[in-house]
Amino acid sequence: MDNEQELIERLREGDAQALESLIKVHHAFLITIAIPLVGPDAANDVAQETWLKAVAGVGTFEGRSKFRTWLARIAINEALSIRRKQGREMSLEGWDIDHHSPILSSFDHEGAWAAPPKQWHHESPEELLAEVELQACIRKHLYELPSAQRSVVIMRELAGLEYKEIADALGLTEGYVRVLLHRARQRMQLMLSHFQEDGKC
Repeated sequence: MDNEQELIERLREGDAQALESLIKVHHAFLITIAIPLVGPDAANDVAQETWLKAVAGVGTFEGRSKFRTWLARIAINEALSIRRKQGREMSLEGWDIDHHSPILSSFDHEGAWAAPPKQWHHESPEELLAEVELQACIRKHLYELPSAQRSVVIMRELAGLEYKEIADALGLTEGYVRVLLHRARQRMQLMLSHFQEDGKC
């Protein structure tokens, strides 16, 4: 049994320390999920409500998805509930502005790489250090993505949500969610390729 599964089992038994440990791991992630839906001011409320519902409903968590994905679904439902109560509509005006995209010259007219990126290997301490630097660079570039792309990447790649769940949460079509994810992946892949060639973020 892995550590998180053990924590979940302890949470089912009412262990407050297990809850505290899970909050340390996932709370910031829940706020990140909530911000695109309700804004930064209400995101903490969403995260807190998510924990309350998670504690109350942990007995129904069957482990068919990751615990983080289960939490993300609760958080999205909470965020949508808050939006409905407040009568807030999400404005998508300018949401996916993607000026000065660095990816256009890297792909041909069919969307394939003009020059495929190099393979990434690490066999020395220097290369392992470079991987740590790469992770920091990925985080930096993730938060520089246009907000729509960033939201979709977080929900799909980090939360593991299905396209329909993301589309419903953001009020978009599944097709547009796929487009946003494709654009974001291209931008991140270009950053990765640049990092591999130059070693600079």
